[in-house]
Amino acid sequence: MTNPTETQPVRANVPVPEEFINKAEVARRLKKKLRTIDNWMKRGILPYYKMGRSVSFKWSDVQAHLDSNYRVCRRTRPLAN
Repeated sequence: MTNPTETQPVRANVPVPEEFINKAEVARRLKKKLRTIDNWMKRGILPYYKMGRSVSFKWSDVQAHLDSNYRVCRRTRPLAN
């Protein structure tokens, strides 16, 4: 048994598991409406975890999926006024 007055060693380089976020948080981060997130989930644009009736996301999965499947486009012509 260890002495309670001794300090326990600090675990260095132990990865902290990423927390799940909900649909509202994904919508906020992407600056979209909840309905859009629902549509993107249905179309397979966003990866998600379904646990019973609950839906959760890992932000790193969402970012990685968007980065690997979609590209940033730039406007080639100016908008007509």
